[in-house]
Formats: sequence, structure tokens, C-alpha cells
Amino acid sequence: MTGGPRDGRGVASTGGPSEDRGVARKRDHLRIALGDADVGFTGLTTGLDEVRVRARALPGHDLADVDISVDLWGRRLAAPLLVSCMTGGVTESGPVNRSLAVAAQEHGVALGLGSGRVLLEGAADPGTFRVRDAAPDVLLLANLGAVQLHAYGPDDCARLVDACQADALVLHLNAVQEAVQPGGDTVFGGLLALIADVCARLDQPVVVKEVGFGMAPEDVAALAGAGVAGVDVAGAGGTNWARVEGLRDGRAGEIAAAFGDWGWPTARCVRYAREVLDAAGSPAQLIGSGGLRHGVDALKVLCLGADLAGVARGLLAAGAEGPAAASRAVGALVAQLRVGAWAAGARTVGDLGPALLE
Repeated sequence: MTGGPRDGRGVASTGGPSEDRGVARKRDHLRIALGDADVGFTGLTTGLDEVRVRARALPGHDLADVDISVDLWGRRLAAPLLVSCMTGGVTESGPVNRSLAVAAQEHGVALGLGSGRVLLEGAADPGTFRVRDAAPDVLLLANLGAVQLHAYGPDDCARLVDACQADALVLHLNAVQEAVQPGGDTVFGGLLALIADVCARLDQPVVVKEVGFGMAPEDVAALAGAGVAGVDVAGAGGTNWARVEGLRDGRAGEIAAAFGDWGWPTARCVRYAREVLDAAGSPAQLIGSGGLRHGVDALKVLCLGADLAGVARGLLAAGAEGPAAASRAVGALVAQLRVGAWAAGARTVGDLGPALLE
């Protein structure tokens, strides 16, 4: 399974207009995400405001004694935080990724790149995905839409990981976004077996994530059984990608209007996923993301059972401003998490758990 797209599964082939549409779509996504349009959920929230951390007036130790570093997939992180997969493939995204890479390197957090489909198709500027020189020590994640596994096999996934000089591969699930998007790829039948094949054959860890509508417990269980190294629930309450597509195209807007509150809130997703993974005895890492606004939200998802907390759109604008702004934003996130952990009485990541919640 090498060399490029297979035919006949409803996936656009490479070359010509399909490449142009893919690049245009990425440019639209970046423009909308950085704009003033409301792309959140209509009424549904992450549920994190209802989660309360047990604040301690006497933390019991000095802030200087707090160590929230973790080891993950061969990399040391100063904090269990991920700058989630967002962008790449168009000229405008290159400086954003580089700024976020500089910030991730400075503060010792993980970094995800945007979907590399256009890179495999040859429709993108490869430089927009190449940030390893700016972030030599960072846990770096390449990214591909899981539905593209009907077109690209494990060898292509390896090619993408190598091109990005990444440590792991993220396969993202975005069924509703694809269905709303005119010309979207909706061939999701048989996808679990294809994911399992990539997990078995790729040398690097494979993480599967949603894009902001969350994962049902049975989906988490199925992915754990497929051998994934990590699950990112990406719960609802942050960016609604159906609404983003609705802003790109009037036809999509008519469909997207019904999905303003679709999905599983982040707090519920993380709880359920932790229960499922523990019950299965799965070693898969759990990433809690979806509308996290600051380090206290990150602390909450870690206490709910996540191994890593992911933040996306909240850092995108800072990345667009440049390395200094990105570094300030990521540094503030790390400091917020560290102070929150300390003020709840924790000394290490191992202390973070349900006992710290009301």
C-alpha cells in the first residue's frame, strides 16, 4: 500500500482542481478561525465550568517544589500540555506553525501540525510543516484525516511522518464536518480496520482524535481495541467545525444550522474515556481537549483522567502574531497549570486526579 491514493472509494484523486479546493479550504479555515465570526456552539458548553477544583489555602509545599513534567513517546515534556493540531499547507500557515514551534520548544510542551493530506498530494508548500529545526526537542505530531486511509496506506502515513520529522501520527475523525462540507469525504465504512492496520504497521505511535464533537465511550473502546497509542476526545464546547464549514459555503450553512449543539461535552468525554480505557486495561494515552481556555481548564481535564491537555484555537491568534506572542501565551498556559496544581495541593502530575475535585 504505497505511492498514493487508491481509486474508487469516493475520495477525490490527486491533481488539478481537487488540489486547488484543498488548499483553498485550508486558507478559508485559517481565515475564519482568526476572524471575528462566531464559530462556537449555540448553547452547549464544555462542562468544565461545572467542574470545581478543591482549592487549598495551605498547599503544603512550596511552588518551587512543583514538578509537572512527564515522559511521553520518547520525549520529555515540562508540562502535560499539547498545542493541538491546527494548520499547515498554505503560505499563511507557515509562520503560525513556526511561532508555535518556537513557543513549544521554549516551554517544553507538545505540538501538533495541521492535516498533511495536501502534503501527500503535492498541493502544499512542504515548508509550512517543517518546524523541527525550531523545535528540536519537542514531541511533534503529524496529522492526517482518518477517512483518507481509504486513499493512503501505512507506507504513505510513514512518508508523512518522515516529511514532518514527527514523533507520532494523529488521525483525525471529522464525520459531521465532512458531511456538511460540499464535496466532503464521507466513506467512513471500514475505517476502524484501516486504523488498526496503520497502528500495526507504523513504527511511530498513532493517536486518533475527534475535531471538536467528542467521542462516545464505544468509539474509545473500539479504538483501544484497534491498538491506538492515544485517544484525543476533542469534546464539544469549543470550535464547531460544522459552523465553520457553514461560513465557507451557503449550502453548507443550511445543513450546519442543525448541528450548533451536536456532540459530547469535553468534561463528560474525558470522564467516560478514562473509565473505558481503565476497564479495558488499555495503555493508550488519553488527551483531553475541546474548548480549553486556560491552564485551570487544563488542570480540570487532567484531574478528570486525561494524561495530556490539548489547547488549539486559544493559541492560534498568538501564533499568528509571531514567536514572542506565541511564547507569552504558551508560557502563561504552563504557569496557570502549575500554579493551579500547586494551589490544589499537588506536587507532581501523579497527584492530579478526581481526589482534587469537589
